[in-house]
Amino acid sequence: MDTLSVAAWRKSADDGASRSELWSKYRQFFQSRGYTLWIVVGGGYGHEAPNDNSRAPDGYSYENEFSAYTPGPRRFGIASPLHFPARTTDNRDVMIVLLSDGIVGRNCVDVLRTMATGKNAGIDRNHTLPLLHEIHYENLVFGVFPLVGSSFAPAWFSNIARALESMSQIMEGVAFLHDHLVVHRDLFLSNFLSSRRDGCWDPEQKQDFLRPRYYIIDFEWAVQFTPDSDPASRTVTGPPLPWDIYRRPPPSEMQSEHPYCPFKADVWQVGKSFMACILHIEHVVPDVLKLFRQMTADSAEDRPSAREAVTQLNKIRNELPTDILQACLEEFDDYDVNDGFWEYDSLDLVPS
Repeated sequence: MDTLSVAAWRKSADDGASRSELWSKYRQFFQSRGYTLWIVVGGGYGHEAPNDNSRAPDGYSYENEFSAYTPGPRRFGIASPLHFPARTTDNRDVMIVLLSDGIVGRNCVDVLRTMATGKNAGIDRNHTLPLLHEIHYENLVFGVFPLVGSSFAPAWFSNIARALESMSQIMEGVAFLHDHLVVHRDLFLSNFLSSRRDGCWDPEQKQDFLRPRYYIIDFEWAVQFTPDSDPASRTVTGPPLPWDIYRRPPPSEMQSEHPYCPFKADVWQVGKSFMACILHIEHVVPDVLKLFRQMTADSAEDRPSAREAVTQLNKIRNELPTDILQACLEEFDDYDVNDGFWEYDSLDLVPS
């Protein structure tokens, strides 16, 4: 099958065995660019590093002093047919992602060139995962990203302060995107990553890493407006994909046939995602939940902007007493796997 299109690549790699076979055909090509693809294990979705060397520190993914010395190979499970881990000649670990075939994904590439490279990539308020390298194979465009930590998942923190810190960083990143007239259009939990490699906090480890960095990924459906565009024209219509295959929770305006503000839809998605993480502790942080409900108001006009929302969240955090901030975040596992907050076609890194 011709795989020089994103759609054909997805179809040709829609199960573990075919995914492994397809990427293996390009192994020598990526090797010539300085990237050795990881070894496939576990039916095509599991991966092991291609050598026994330790991962070189790169400033994007971190261990604490306990997990850094854990013996044995580290594995990652990646389900998406468009993603594959690799290692550089100096042992930095990266993720190679098929971004575009020259038609599909052009917006994604343009947005990443704006937000994930150059000066913008080095601004602290920008939480877009940096694009390290762009690789071209005929009409295909691949992006090379740091192999970062693990997926964003609820109830993984030892206290409320760390949970709110993660949410603040993501919202700060969304506000930065919006300041640059970029809308993401898929701001759900599967598209947020942590620089902490194992993704979990262990309350028994008193010297745990204090402040991981959180990243926003997957700009497949992103749209960027020009600074000279009429603000009234900065609209989109309908879902990013046809309704029969779109699997995310939609805000009310997306379900109409009329143009709507995608910036306010982004705010709805973030609020919806984070609300699911803290509903079980509503009695502890009622003002936080109130904010997320404002962000998910039925009417887009009633929602705050991303900048207003993160400012309000930080104000609430600063006013919470220490005993609340240090309270344990109760575990809550009653999540519906079909609710659309997670889906397989993401940069879902699952260390084992």
